[in-house]
Amino acid sequence: VTVVLSTGGCGIALVTAATVLTIDVVRDRREARTYWDDNKAEMDIRRAVAKDKDIDDENVSVTIWNGVVLLTGEVPSQRNIDTILDIAKSHNHTRQVINRIELAGRTNMTSRANDSWLTARVKTAVAASGTLDATKLKIVTERANVYLMGLVTTAEAAAAVDIVRTVPGVVRVIKVFEYI
Repeated sequence: VTVVLSTGGCGIALVTAATVLTIDVVRDRREARTYWDDNKAEMDIRRAVAKDKDIDDENVSVTIWNGVVLLTGEVPSQRNIDTILDIAKSHNHTRQVINRIELAGRTNMTSRANDSWLTARVKTAVAASGTLDATKLKIVTERANVYLMGLVTTAEAAAAVDIVRTVPGVVRVIKVFEYI
């Protein structure tokens, strides 16, 4: 089925997004169903956290890879952390929850922008290394701590950690890999 949109470039954007998504799924080591389930679960958990009226001033990131939920960010109370953990654990796609939420005030925009910049630098370093396929890794940065997720061999994990450690600004590298 081909759909042609004639509204000034939207068709190109639609085709490009679909192409990138297809390439992403094809190159991923997870089964296509797991890929979709991970993405849906991420959205479901984020939505549930955002809707919960008892959670104040949260800055929480939810990242899922192969059913493993990584929670990062900061919240002002232990009660908030407990509620977020309950939400994540209760999702039917969740196999494991790794809690790295800090009991702290929300980071400022400068800190979050730095984390985004670090993530981009790490992805670039991994891609430029020529030793790893960057599409096999999920990279999450919070407070300059870089979390590495993915289905990897032990050799790939070691190479990834060695590369990421050399990126200026990275405080710590945390492995959240599943080994194949």
